[in-house]
Amino acid sequence: MSSPALVGGISLRAYDLPAASVFAAAYGLLVPLLVFRIAQRRSRTSALFNIISFAIERVVVFSLRASVAAQPKPESLGLSEYMQATFALGFLGLAHINGVLIRWVLIDSTTASESSMDPALVSSPGSLWKSSPLPQSSASADDPKRRFWFRRWHEGLLLLYFSAMVPAIVATAHIYAANNSTPNRRDQALRYASSAIGLVLVLSQAAMLLWARYNVPRVNQRAIQFLLGPTILLIIPPIYRLVVMRSTTSNLATPDHQALNTGADKATFYVFHLLPEWIVVAMFCSINLREICQVGFKGDSKWRDETPEEKTKRERKEQERAMKKAERLELKSARSSGTNLA
Repeated sequence: MSSPALVGGISLRAYDLPAASVFAAAYGLLVPLLVFRIAQRRSRTSALFNIISFAIERVVVFSLRASVAAQPKPESLGLSEYMQATFALGFLGLAHINGVLIRWVLIDSTTASESSMDPALVSSPGSLWKSSPLPQSSASADDPKRRFWFRRWHEGLLLLYFSAMVPAIVATAHIYAANNSTPNRRDQALRYASSAIGLVLVLSQAAMLLWARYNVPRVNQRAIQFLLGPTILLIIPPIYRLVVMRSTTSNLATPDHQALNTGADKATFYVFHLLPEWIVVAMFCSINLREICQVGFKGDSKWRDETPEEKTKRERKEQERAMKKAERLELKSARSSGTNLA
């Protein structure tokens, strides 16, 4: 009788206390930088809210892991289940954020608005910081057909994301005793399915970036090259999971390789599963994503383009709001002037 070994093993003082403390501190250092990015209007983008949520959650989980490792008693079953869930879902969440950024960049290459296209960033493949601007005339054509298919591609990514997330949640919701062979086999299969689908998700993003780099007109090459970094890093955690999840043990707390509780097992877990995730978050917060991706706060989130009637209606509402705002400012200015004269 055996059950699937916990990915990363149980929290052990000799290995997890120092490692988890380092990761808690490392994520903690990123949170103020993310707060700064969000506070600055020129760098604020909706993706940052998801990234800072991930960073804060990681501070919590590694603090808990270090705290439990420092105690003489083993971690509780509920805490083990929580840690397995957050480790299984972590790289998927980052892959989802990465996919949103890729969508923004691809959609931006299909718009006719030159205001969103910095000639220094719309270039042929080259250095991340150096570019050869395309002729300005190439930045004038709208491409609704390509935009339609980019949106459908991203919806396919969302389908993969949820297809990987659901089995991960189910597989980590409960840890069964070694003698419960049926649920253990089911959870093992679901863990493999989740990680395999997650790997396909990230590989799809990498393939799209490489294809767009050489085949999409007017694409922001600086953004493409930057996003290749986190995409490649996110390939590592699911591969690691697929390799180690074959381990089974009759006792999750046994300090052996089958339970993934040896020093070597812990080292590979932190280096190949958790370190790539931290580097990805560090990359996202160390650079101005709004500037790199050449988008506003939200980027593209539409299912389809507006019809002429919808566009006219939206523009009319925007004009009405602008007029009301101007009237309020004028009234406020008049009241302020009257107060000063009095």
